[in-house]
Amino acid sequence: MPLALDRRNLEHWTFLALFGLTVYLFWLIAQPLWVPLFSGMLIAMGAHPLHRGLVRRFPRRETISAAVLTGLVLVVMLALGGLLTLVVLGQLVDLARDVSDDYRRGGSAEVLGARLQGLLTSLGQDPEKLRQELVSATANVAANVGQIATRVVAASLGGILIIVLTAITGYLLLREGERLTEWFVGALPLPDNQVRELTCNFREVTQAMLLGTGVTALYEATTAFLGYWIAGVPRPLVWAALTGVASVVPAVGTALIWVPIAVWLLATGHLAAGIAVAVWSMVAMSGVANYVLRPRLLGSTMRINDLLVFIALFGGVAAFGLLGIILGPIVTALLVSLVHIYQREYRPKAAVPQTALSEAA
Repeated sequence: MPLALDRRNLEHWTFLALFGLTVYLFWLIAQPLWVPLFSGMLIAMGAHPLHRGLVRRFPRRETISAAVLTGLVLVVMLALGGLLTLVVLGQLVDLARDVSDDYRRGGSAEVLGARLQGLLTSLGQDPEKLRQELVSATANVAANVGQIATRVVAASLGGILIIVLTAITGYLLLREGERLTEWFVGALPLPDNQVRELTCNFREVTQAMLLGTGVTALYEATTAFLGYWIAGVPRPLVWAALTGVASVVPAVGTALIWVPIAVWLLATGHLAAGIAVAVWSMVAMSGVANYVLRPRLLGSTMRINDLLVFIALFGGVAAFGLLGIILGPIVTALLVSLVHIYQREYRPKAAVPQTALSEAA
């Protein structure tokens, strides 16, 4: 006799199959847009405290507040990025022309410096060949700046869609953030207090990473400019801007910029300036930023072991690119929160010995 099919069980598995299929299809739809979606989420997370304050003061202006804050953040980001690009590009062109002029006046000794030229000769390198490559590269930069700018504009046209999607995502998350959180709490098949704990940790870690990354990058760029300017480094604004950008790179960070500058100063005979740049960068710039400023900004929000921080930063960059600097620690913090919830709520309790039970009785 065939077994009767349990209709309730069939409905259960049919629903799970349809649910899994629709989630997979939605992931395929959203995957190409993860960069603007994640960027919009970062904007919403960063602007959320100010938006909440404005909504409390003007309860009927929630939509206007979300739109204004999203637009303001995007305008500031694009303006700063465009200004930085134009300044750095202009300074690089000037540097290329100066190198070419120096060679015309004094040859390779004028371009490389007498001490660096002697050092290269002692190492078996041909200074003239290196000089030719340097002048050729700088001349190409100066000559092709128009072509480079055209390519940048073409790439920017392709990025307009990303900017629009980022703005829409940030605006909707700011306007509907509280309601989406409540929906998320009710939708997940977990106790409400656990879901609220996860969302709270997610928001706190995101805001802490945004604040810590932005402020420390600005501080390191400012202190780098002062150090380079005092040491007499050519084009200090360019190198300071690049130092600020490099500060977001895990572990090595600003050393990608100031170490070659210090080595160049030492090799060209500027011993005091080279040592000063190295000491200033290690102590006043990176030391203060990493061991004083960043811990104070993050406070106790990032309750993560140092090894996990290392894995989160490098693994995040390897998996997600530049956004992994923020996304890696966020995912790791959520994992740590889930482990804490498991230890508190789901870990099997240790069995109480029979002797202890009899003594308690």
